[in-house]
Amino acid sequence: MPEQDRANALLQEGIERAKSGEIDEALRLFDQALEVVPENPVVNYNRGLAQQQAGSIEAAIVAYRAATEVLPDFTEAWINLSQALNLLSRCSEALEVAEKAVHINPNQPSAWLAKGNALRGLHALGQAADAFRSGVKLAPADGQLKVSLANTTRELGQLPEAIRLLREAVEEHPEFAEAHRDLAHALLLNGEYREGWAENRWRWGTGSLQDAKRHQSIPKWTGQPLTGKRVLVWDEQGFGDAIQFVRFVPWVAEMGAEVVFEAQPQLVRLFETVNGAGEVIPRGGALPPVDYQVSLLDLGGVFCSDPTSIPNATPYLHVGSESRSAAADRIKVGLCWAGNPCHDNDRKRSMDFELLRPLLELPLIDFVSLQVDPGAGEVLAAPSLKETLCDPVDFFETAQLVTTLDLVITIDSSVAHLAGALGQAVWVLLPYGPDWRWMLGREDSPWYPSATLLRQSEPGDWSGPIREIRRKITVLSELK
Repeated sequence: MPEQDRANALLQEGIERAKSGEIDEALRLFDQALEVVPENPVVNYNRGLAQQQAGSIEAAIVAYRAATEVLPDFTEAWINLSQALNLLSRCSEALEVAEKAVHINPNQPSAWLAKGNALRGLHALGQAADAFRSGVKLAPADGQLKVSLANTTRELGQLPEAIRLLREAVEEHPEFAEAHRDLAHALLLNGEYREGWAENRWRWGTGSLQDAKRHQSIPKWTGQPLTGKRVLVWDEQGFGDAIQFVRFVPWVAEMGAEVVFEAQPQLVRLFETVNGAGEVIPRGGALPPVDYQVSLLDLGGVFCSDPTSIPNATPYLHVGSESRSAAADRIKVGLCWAGNPCHDNDRKRSMDFELLRPLLELPLIDFVSLQVDPGAGEVLAAPSLKETLCDPVDFFETAQLVTTLDLVITIDSSVAHLAGALGQAVWVLLPYGPDWRWMLGREDSPWYPSATLLRQSEPGDWSGPIREIRRKITVLSELK
């Protein structure tokens, strides 16, 4: 067999193995092909695709770059290189690469998608929307481009336009789960809870949650009579989601049910304090016999038809703690500035600790770090933080510390939900395009009466909220 034919055979078999999920075997075949045709751009490109599929983003970047060095007009390699760089938050590099792809082939819709994604990562939302529009103009039926444009317009505060675009996307692509989920979040952000909860059921078809649905062999509870029944309520997604929605458990119990609650291990002790939670077990623990099961987040669709019907009496978590109050003339304030970096929205919601450092110079205030990894190490360079949370055993221990504070200042994280659920005063710093639960244009939260919301006035710009915090906290210290 001629060398080129052998290389093509290895390449095609590698592509098929990658499609079937056999990534290691695919990479072995691509390596064999490269031994036959060294530096071949098509082989390197497909090697990059397989590595990206496996989550080896840095290795994928090397492979894409190798492809473009040999074939500088390889548009698809530039596009995928941009997307890979964007995944690592190397957004400036991603933009530079995407612009090369657009220059090479301005009629390629996915090149505009890559450019829009890079600009969105740089908080250049207006320019990102323009890039996505250019892509939609070239490919009006491309669902991903339309959803990306919709989500960017939502982040720009153009909520009616975002909802219109997402409705178009789900009408044109009825099985596009991500489009349904994003429509759900836009509707919930707008306070349209009935339709929002219904659309949010599509979340289980999205790539991030496809295999996360548990206990499906048990009948689902959707509002049936519960007197004398035992119901399994199970949490999903992040800690903050669970802390926010655990408020509905007492309502399930009030319907006559015995509630078995399955939660992440770090939440078990904390959720044992919730009224109506008869038995709380960690995920993966042995389950008693139950009549129904329901996801914690689906309880919103059962009980909460609009923002005015949210059960928001706090505290609904109850922890005892020893008094560790600050001196009579001082305020004790907890700080949290970074969330889980794996969160889809983390680049927008987390902030650099240096932005908060000037607050530490304010007199008559003792600051406490509520930060755990990531970001906890930054406090080592901030000796004015009187205490640090370090490595808490679980959320119960964190909650005990929070109850000793006069105030919590935090980004949109599990700490915000924890403080709100405990009824503690909490100031939540929000990005320009906030998560759905914080709604738009209001300083209060229908979920947490003790919360004050401080919003960016420009995408990516924390200066306004920081100035407002400094003003408000100075007033507090003067009143102490």
